[in-house]
Amino acid sequence: MMTTKNKSRSHFIIIVLCWCYCCDSAVVWYHLPQWKVAHAFIPTVSNAKTSLTRAMSLDRWKARGFVPTLGSRMERTLTSREMLPPTNSIAATALSNSQAAVAASMAKKLYPASMIGTLGEAYFRTRKEMGCPRGAVVGYMAQIFTILISIPMISIVKSSSPDIHSILQVDWLHFIETVLFWASIHVQCMSFREAVGAVERGDPSLPASALHYKPKTISVLLLFGVTFAIAMGHYFANPSSWQHTELFGGWFNPPTPGRDFRLSGELSLLTWIFHWSMIMDYIMQLRCMWRWGDLTGNEKWKLYTLLHLPACLVNGIVLINHLHRDQIIALRLLHPILVFLGSIATCYGSYVVAHINGWNVVGRNANKTVDGMAYISLGPKDNLPKLIKGSDLSYTFASFAVGSLLAYCSLYLTV
Repeated sequence: MMTTKNKSRSHFIIIVLCWCYCCDSAVVWYHLPQWKVAHAFIPTVSNAKTSLTRAMSLDRWKARGFVPTLGSRMERTLTSREMLPPTNSIAATALSNSQAAVAASMAKKLYPASMIGTLGEAYFRTRKEMGCPRGAVVGYMAQIFTILISIPMISIVKSSSPDIHSILQVDWLHFIETVLFWASIHVQCMSFREAVGAVERGDPSLPASALHYKPKTISVLLLFGVTFAIAMGHYFANPSSWQHTELFGGWFNPPTPGRDFRLSGELSLLTWIFHWSMIMDYIMQLRCMWRWGDLTGNEKWKLYTLLHLPACLVNGIVLINHLHRDQIIALRLLHPILVFLGSIATCYGSYVVAHINGWNVVGRNANKTVDGMAYISLGPKDNLPKLIKGSDLSYTFASFAVGSLLAYCSLYLTV
């Protein structure tokens, strides 16, 4: 008989494996001669062999600057902006004009449409029937705020200079965007960790972050305030040419392994650290959400957790595209599709969690509990398996330590 803890581990292993397969498939799509996502979502064996052969070609990687050649330090004197082909020329070689028009139209429509599911999930998270920790609700609202301010931010960047085609080319601004997303997801992760940890330890009551909005609201305001102060410092340091300002003056940029120059659109070490830390916080949040379903007695929390799989795939796509400096057209077009599907899936999952506890469109069901936390058993527990180990501070330091190692590896793998 498989225990609850083993079931939880097995499901998350399946999620991670699916994420890895999606990432591998994305790399295969990138190496195919043409963009074939619309024709076959699963690459054939012959195509996979062809793409692997091309990927292992040393000359191909030398041409991209991944493997330094003799005299490359003296011969490669092009500026970073000259080394990055214009986005329009990349799109022209990868897609026909009709395909590009259809893809662009699709992306413009799906991003706003995905906000319907996102706002719906936010509504259900605020319902008492769902039993979501209040701090996690605050973090999710902060995430929506970050999404809303990222849209005009990207538009301003692209319209500020004709040679800038992606926010990745303005590293300090991309760093600000990444930190805002990290802060919102980190607050959600910490809220679930605190709530789950309190029940596992047998505390007499749930923490304040699970019962009230105020504690995590203060945390969000502090994190966002510091981040906006850093943004203002970078902007006013050079208002006339803020697009070319380096993140913290380049003080925290170590030498990129294998070469002595930086590519246009290449992420700095600090930006990579927050990216990887955000991914680890997201995975920890999903583990805590799964555990929260056991503690509240609402098994629909597990369905809600599994419906976050498209969002996990979005994170994998973003990381792979960042390693290629946002030049993989197929992934840029697949991103809005998965964002839309993920928003609808998580909105439905949050609805199911709230509905089983008595929420409906007409009103509350008096025959069922209206408090999603009502079935949590507080008090001493000796035999309950522990998911939360160590303090929240130690977890945060560990996530940044692992994120730093992965960030340095990402510098080496950027092509």
